[in-house]
Amino acid sequence: MRGTGYFHGGARLKTKSIINVILVLALFSSAVNAISIGAGPSTISFKNVVKGGYAETPIVVSTSGVDDIPCEIELTGDIKNWLSIDKGSSFTLPSKGRVTLNAVFQPPFDAEKGIYTGSIYIKAYPKNIIENGSGLTVGAGVKINVEAEISGEEIVSYVLKGSSVADTEIGYPIKITGIVENTGNVKVEPEINVEVFDFEGNLRKIFPGKSKSILPTVESNIDVQVPSADLGVGRYLAKLRVGKQQQTLTFSVLDEGTLALKGVMNSLTLNKIFVEIGESTKITSDVDNTGEVLIKKAKINYEVFIYDDKYQTEKLVKQFESKDVLDIPVKQSAEFTGYFTPSEPGRYVIYGYLTYGGKKTGAKSTVLNVYGNPRDYTWHILALVIVGIISLLWLTKREGDGKTRKFKKIWGDYLQIKT
Repeated sequence: MRGTGYFHGGARLKTKSIINVILVLALFSSAVNAISIGAGPSTISFKNVVKGGYAETPIVVSTSGVDDIPCEIELTGDIKNWLSIDKGSSFTLPSKGRVTLNAVFQPPFDAEKGIYTGSIYIKAYPKNIIENGSGLTVGAGVKINVEAEISGEEIVSYVLKGSSVADTEIGYPIKITGIVENTGNVKVEPEINVEVFDFEGNLRKIFPGKSKSILPTVESNIDVQVPSADLGVGRYLAKLRVGKQQQTLTFSVLDEGTLALKGVMNSLTLNKIFVEIGESTKITSDVDNTGEVLIKKAKINYEVFIYDDKYQTEKLVKQFESKDVLDIPVKQSAEFTGYFTPSEPGRYVIYGYLTYGGKKTGAKSTVLNVYGNPRDYTWHILALVIVGIISLLWLTKREGDGKTRKFKKIWGDYLQIKT
């Protein structure tokens, strides 16, 4: 029996110890907030870089944490003095977000040919090492290995990776964009040329584009604006040549004012949607100039209809213009105002559209509810008050005995009580 009791007591003690250990570990783990970051690629290489040359490559740093994380960058190894990060030595990683860094390698002109190595350490630090005195925040870090090859051979190479063109109007240039990547190891200025054909295959124009310098490993947009003065309205082909590469694009030349002059009406609102007859409401309209030229003398035209619920029709009751006539600069907005005062009750629908340069936008609309004027019951109330006062005086008048009041006598006669 003693052995059995000892066994049960020992088991209870052992179980209690295990529970205490688990509780301590749980409390410790809840007090420690770990920070986690990731970065890629894990290894970056700079190939065939010439002395005094240039190369760059992106690094993406991310976190799934719920707080913004301050980060510091440390460069080590043989190339730490030739390596840099475009954002400097520190940056902030947004919560549940990512940041793209550019690692730039620039060896000096007296660098020896060969293979060099180094590392980029990205270290995350908590904003507060101890928060509210109740927990410890642990930092994190990631290492990216770097390998660079310095070569004595100059390589001139570039690639046309993409292109685009926009429709234009008579009198406006054809805007063509080429996306060019420098795949060599020296700075280049790509040769650019544009040929324009009509859809019958006739060559209509040759235009040599002006290039710009592109550093090694860098991708850049090259914009070309081809004059369109001698092209009529219609469809055309544009062949963009960059070096020995070519891409074909299609575009249209449109009538003047089709694209360049463009206004957009965003909204039509009222400051009050419930009013009485004779009460004015303010109409506000927001407009954007999304075109390429100044919009002059723009205004809003309003049309007001009253809705017939019985026949479900709208009857035009008024047409008018905004009190503002405005010029709207390119890529800017303007606000127009107008006022309407209803003369009869009902449900009104107010339409508004922007007019400018012989054009007009689609209409926006809103609803106004108009009630009839409330009846004036002042004289009715005054008459009731006068009647009430006279009745009260009559009921409180004393009888012939000078003691009994008329109200008391009437009430006593009704209840057959002697007063």
